[in-house]
Amino acid sequence: SCRRERPPSRQPSPSALAMASLRLAARLRVVLPAPATSLCLRPFSVGCSHSEAQEGQRKLLHAFVLAGAAAASAGCVLASASRDSAARCDGDRSQIFSGHVSGIKFEGGSLLKKLQDEGRGSREAEFLEKLSSSPAWSPFVPKWNGVVKDAEGHSWISMSNLTAGMKKPVVMDLKVGTRHWSPGEKEKKKMKELKKAATTTIGSMGLRIVGCRIPGEGYADAGAEDWGYKNKRDPTPEEFPIVLQRFFRTEKRMNTVRQYASALVEHFRFQDQYVFFGSSILMAYDAALGDEAPLRIAMIDFGHVHTMAEMRAEAVSEGRLESFDARDVGYIKGLDSLLEMLGGEGFALIKVCLEERVEVSAAPRQLGSRDLPSAFSLLAMWGRAPEALLRSDAPSSHVNEVNTG
Repeated sequence: SCRRERPPSRQPSPSALAMASLRLAARLRVVLPAPATSLCLRPFSVGCSHSEAQEGQRKLLHAFVLAGAAAASAGCVLASASRDSAARCDGDRSQIFSGHVSGIKFEGGSLLKKLQDEGRGSREAEFLEKLSSSPAWSPFVPKWNGVVKDAEGHSWISMSNLTAGMKKPVVMDLKVGTRHWSPGEKEKKKMKELKKAATTTIGSMGLRIVGCRIPGEGYADAGAEDWGYKNKRDPTPEEFPIVLQRFFRTEKRMNTVRQYASALVEHFRFQDQYVFFGSSILMAYDAALGDEAPLRIAMIDFGHVHTMAEMRAEAVSEGRLESFDARDVGYIKGLDSLLEMLGGEGFALIKVCLEERVEVSAAPRQLGSRDLPSAFSLLAMWGRAPEALLRSDAPSSHVNEVNTG
């Protein structure tokens, strides 16, 4: 429905994609990392080398992924939990699937998690604070509210409550990653986790349902089903996609997961800061609202997050530095499995461009029948109306560039 001022057969130039991504970020008040904003337009200037152009285009796509993640989360993820003016309930304790139920408390828009021992609590607090304050990570994690102490002197991590305001929360705790032990772990613990991975979907898919409840017909309690290893009902690889689809129920909620997971996996392909062991993705919606209930989603459980420097040191100590990959490949595998089950193909071409080092501007020619998604197509994948970018106060030259798509 957009009026184009250039021939519709033209593919959007990299500069058009750059302008679209930066404008989307501005509309959402997203602060992009400095390298993305300073370099994304530079490769298209005269005199730039081929390698500089490739690197700049990679950073441009990264900026676009971050803007898309913010778009996905702005409408239905973290902000909605903190903006509820009158929370209708604190939370449903039957929907806590962790092994430390007594260490979780709900206080309106906040969730309190008791600091765990053996350094896990302090590590979780440290990394949640870092992730929540990072423009690159904040779209994916709960809001950090600090550490508070109760009357008995116990410390609790305070974060945004994903189920705040829900009358009838329905929750899925999905463990992500193929490795669930930390560097320096005791051999007994390591062997236990290796055996678990070999005999469950952790090893084959990089995913395992900790717990979830599928409501009955009409979202009723009657006929509800409990799944996950905490409920002693682990889905097989064949049952996994069926359980997911029955849990989400609507295409809108499934699309929210696709948007979130697509943006997150592309971020993981770039980021070389951290690895996440034993971490989960938590998804929740209010069954009281039926099919109209939006899905909220966020990464949780950061007690076993480690820096890439720690992982490199482990590789050196074990004599495998040559094969060391400075990425969280286990988490990437889990997200890829999730997208495959949900049919999340929206980022397929970007993935090919990144992995095959194909220049964005040359992608249609180099990839044969594949078409390079326009700026508008990419925005549509994130559920944002492209018209929002085309305002009367926007410079006409920029509007023309975006209209190319």
